[in-house]
Amino acid sequence: MSSLKVGMPALMEFDSIEENYELAKELKLEFLELNINMSYCFPKPECRDQLVKMKKESDIDFTLHYYDTVDVASPNLNYQDYLFKDMEQLASNLDGIIDRLVLHLEPGAFMTIHSEKRYVYKYDKFYESRTVETLNKVREILKAHNVMLVLENVPIHPFMEELYKVLGENNFYFCWDIGHDRIYNNLLFSSFKEKYNLQVKHMHMHNVNNMKDHQELALGQLEIEKYIDFAEDNGIHVVIEVKDSINLKKSVDYFNNYQKSKSV
Repeated sequence: MSSLKVGMPALMEFDSIEENYELAKELKLEFLELNINMSYCFPKPECRDQLVKMKKESDIDFTLHYYDTVDVASPNLNYQDYLFKDMEQLASNLDGIIDRLVLHLEPGAFMTIHSEKRYVYKYDKFYESRTVETLNKVREILKAHNVMLVLENVPIHPFMEELYKVLGENNFYFCWDIGHDRIYNNLLFSSFKEKYNLQVKHMHMHNVNNMKDHQELALGQLEIEKYIDFAEDNGIHVVIEVKDSINLKKSVDYFNNYQKSKSV
């Protein structure tokens, strides 16, 4: 039996976790992905009681999306220390509430030279080893609170291949954002996934239309059905990452109708 779970992202049109929670219940989803980029999702200690109550009242679980602009490859020891302390605080406050944390794998800073973006880490011989060391520490902190770390593909470039290879060798888990995969270097993450047998545990599902992502599932060039099949076959948690309620509802219907069609 598949352990596929389907959830939704916290939406910018709402002002509270409760509004998102009610929509998740209405759509019969299994989890809500909180997003720390939104102030109402920041897990202050007093927020814990609310989330515990919600979990008791329904079957809805929670995951957490960390800050978009985090730089996990930074050589700045003060920055690293802040990251470790923040992860400890978050994981402690949300112990028993979230089961995974989504962390962007950003390419880092770049300089524009003759109209070409040149990424600083491409020329840093310690880039891969330092990044893995930092992420190992983050993973250990989260694991102590029963939270899984999943790394999300965002802007991705050929110079990052060795990093993805080493992350795979160190048994890191990934969040496969299928829309990002399409718009950033045309399925480069997919090629790394196959080449290095990367372990996908989480998925951000949305379509891409004319290179614009986060479109409803029925609108775009991606063959959404094959991604649903992959998620089902591999027991992946899927966030239908369409970021407005109207098109999210349409997309949940699309997802459910496809699943029903397979069982006929």
